[in-house]
Amino acid sequence: MDKQPQIWEEVLRAVNNGQQPTEAQWHGLTPGERELIESLRQQALTSDAVAFMGRVDEDRAWRRLKSSARLPTQLSGRVIRMRLLRYAAIFAGVVVLGAGAVFFLRKSDAPRPVIAGTYITPPANHKRAMLVLDDGRRVELDKIPDSRIQQGQAEIEIVNADTSSLRYVAGTGTIHPAGFNTLIIPRGGEYKIQLADGTEVWLNAETQLRYPAHFGGSAKREVFLEAGEAYFKVAPNAGQPFVVRTGGMDIQVLGTEFNINTYTREYATTLVNGSVRVSAGGAGTLLRPDQQAVYTGGGFTRMDVDVEPYVAWREGQMIFTEASLEDVMSSIARQYDFKVEFMTPQLKGRRFGGRLRKTQHIEDILAVIGKVGEVQFSIKEKTIFVGEALYK
Repeated sequence: MDKQPQIWEEVLRAVNNGQQPTEAQWHGLTPGERELIESLRQQALTSDAVAFMGRVDEDRAWRRLKSSARLPTQLSGRVIRMRLLRYAAIFAGVVVLGAGAVFFLRKSDAPRPVIAGTYITPPANHKRAMLVLDDGRRVELDKIPDSRIQQGQAEIEIVNADTSSLRYVAGTGTIHPAGFNTLIIPRGGEYKIQLADGTEVWLNAETQLRYPAHFGGSAKREVFLEAGEAYFKVAPNAGQPFVVRTGGMDIQVLGTEFNINTYTREYATTLVNGSVRVSAGGAGTLLRPDQQAVYTGGGFTRMDVDVEPYVAWREGQMIFTEASLEDVMSSIARQYDFKVEFMTPQLKGRRFGGRLRKTQHIEDILAVIGKVGEVQFSIKEKTIFVGEALYK
C-alpha cells in the first residue's frame, strides 16, 4: 500500500508549484517544519527537496544520523539544533552522510524566520555617537556616560549626560571664534546636542553635524549638516542669525523649530513653528509653519504638510503614509544598522502605512510589518531577507 503523504509533504509540493497552502495545512505543521520549508523556499531549494522525497527511506536516513557518534569533519564547530535534524534527513535524503552534508550545511547557515515574541539578534543600542574635537581627538560617547570632556579652550565645558545628550556650556567673555567639533551618528544610533547658545539639535541615525564649540565673536551662528537628518530648536537671538548649511542649501532662521532630511537627493526642510528662509543657487522660498520645502538641485517645491510624520522620529516613532516597502525597509535598516535583500523584487513597490515605535529588538518591528504587509522576514547575521508570506 502506498504511503499517505504527510502534511509537510503536501505543503512543500504546493510551495514548489507556486501555490499557497491551505490554512489547515499551514497550521498543521510544527514550528520546525514551518521554519525549514520557509528556508527552502527562500533558498530556491524546494524543487530539490521534492525530487528527493520519492527516493528517501526516512526511517533509515534518520537512524543513520542518530546513530552517528561523530559528525562529519565539514560540520565540526557548528551548533546544530537536534530538533531540525530529522527534517534535514528527510529533505536531503541523507542515506549517505557525506552526500547529505551538502544540504545540511546550507540549512544550518540559512536565515532564521522572524517569529513574533522571539529574538534572533541582540537588543539594539540606539544611544551611540562619535565626537571629533577640533584637535582631532575622537571620543565614543556611549563609552563614557555622565562625564565631562576636556576641550582645548578652557572657557568651554562639554558634558555627556547619560549617553543620550551632549551639552556645551560657554563661559563668560568668549568673544574670539572657536574651533569646530563634529558629532557623528552611526547607522542604528541617535543623539541630542545642546549647542553653546542653547540651541537644541536632535540627530537621527547616519547623520553628521559640524559646529563651533561656541559662537562668540561671530556675526552668524553657522552649523553644517554634512549628512543625514536633524531636528533643530533654535534659541532666539535677533542680533546673531542662525544658519544651517547643507549640500549647497542654506536655512536661515532667528528662532524656530524645523526638521532637515538629506537622506535622499531630495533635501526636505519641514517647519514646525516660527519662520525660515531656504535658499540655494540664487533661488529661495520662505516657509510658514506646517509647510515643507523640497530642494532637488534645480529649485524648490513648497507644499503644505502634516508635520508629524516628518518629525516623529525625534520621539522614537516611525510614521509611514502609503510608503513603498522599499522605502520602509531602507528607513528601518538605517535605524537598526542592517542590510536588506528582497527575495521577491516585486515586493519593493508594495505600499505600507502605519505608526511604529522604535524598540530595542528589530524583530518586534518586523513582526508588525510582516502581519500588516503580508510579507515574510528572515534574518541572517546583519541582513534582513524579505519574501512573500508563505501563508496570508
